[in-house]
Amino acid sequence: MPFRDAWLLVGGALAIIGFGVAEPVVSAVGFVIILIGGVSRYWHRHLFTRTVFTTSLSEHRAFIDEPVNLDVELVNRKALPLPWYEWRMALSDAIHINGEPLAAAVVPGLSWLYRKGAMGWYERRAWRFTLTATERGHFQVGPTSLKSADLFGIFPGQKEFGSTEYITVYPKVFGLEDLGFPADRPFGEIRGGSPVFEDPLRVAGLREYRPGDPLRRIDWKATARTGDLTSRVYEPSATRQLYLCLNIDTMEHAWEGKLKAELERAVSTTASVAIWAAEQKYAVGLLANGSFPEADRPIRLPPSRSRDQVIRILEALAVIQPLTLGDLAGALMRESGRMPAGSTVVCIASLIPEALAGALLRLHQEGHRVHVIGPSERVSGAVPVEIPLKLLGRGYERREAST
Repeated sequence: MPFRDAWLLVGGALAIIGFGVAEPVVSAVGFVIILIGGVSRYWHRHLFTRTVFTTSLSEHRAFIDEPVNLDVELVNRKALPLPWYEWRMALSDAIHINGEPLAAAVVPGLSWLYRKGAMGWYERRAWRFTLTATERGHFQVGPTSLKSADLFGIFPGQKEFGSTEYITVYPKVFGLEDLGFPADRPFGEIRGGSPVFEDPLRVAGLREYRPGDPLRRIDWKATARTGDLTSRVYEPSATRQLYLCLNIDTMEHAWEGKLKAELERAVSTTASVAIWAAEQKYAVGLLANGSFPEADRPIRLPPSRSRDQVIRILEALAVIQPLTLGDLAGALMRESGRMPAGSTVVCIASLIPEALAGALLRLHQEGHRVHVIGPSERVSGAVPVEIPLKLLGRGYERREAST
């Protein structure tokens, strides 16, 4: 039986035996044991009373390799000191601290940031660490465990500080010129204005059917009511909508795994085009056959000119998982009914299956501006000749070789 469980029994027995045999030294030892045990037990019970541990991140959103400050504070607001302490904070493996070795944690994907020392009564300690992330994602900082003990080290204690903060790390973003696009017209836009199209989502009125009107223009309810074929008249729209379509598949079959470098290039390209489009006053949207963590549906962000739209897109791209949920071709066809005429559709993919090529061609034939961007050379030959294709593989290779 360890002393921490038997101190009262041992001390009491020695005190009684000392009295019984008239040995004051033995009794004194017993009383000392009782005193030490009692003080240690009291110290243990109040070890973390009014002990405060706080963390604060300077930013909760950052880009890869962008520094983020982590401030840590430990305060002992009582008369009992901490003879020794050790705190350990869990960090995602993708987070690095400049000049700071991290200990491996038992939990996969996590490491420990730790500090040891001692604190007197009413004392405060503070630390500042500079964090950087080496890849995109949603990474945790915390929780933290604090260990200490009484003055004699008999009764150790541990307290969990459960607050966990998160850092969302955006993918790398490049200027389109740096990726090899023309500086003035990366997607063939005509400066000085946008073409005018009829917007099928906004009906201005009705008129008599004219030979050549497509079937989808016919208003069948009005036709049934009047007995004559009646066509809809749509309001004109100078559309400035851009749909980003990201195919996260890098291999034909899921069991073949993924090409991480090509996936990251595709994600970075999508983020770069999103920022450019927002600067050009486009309403930007995102379609992807990947998912948010713990979600069961593909990512879909309808086009918007909201100030927060780019942030939403970057956050989606930061956490998108390489788990395919459905095919991008099907998502495009479902979305096509919501697309105003003349929308710009930019598909970023390192793999163009036949179904996706067919969906893009159909959008092109319906009057949308369709472009394909290939982060590698593998899509060459898979894209219909009617659709402009931009290959970025060599540009990325030069960038990666120079860093």
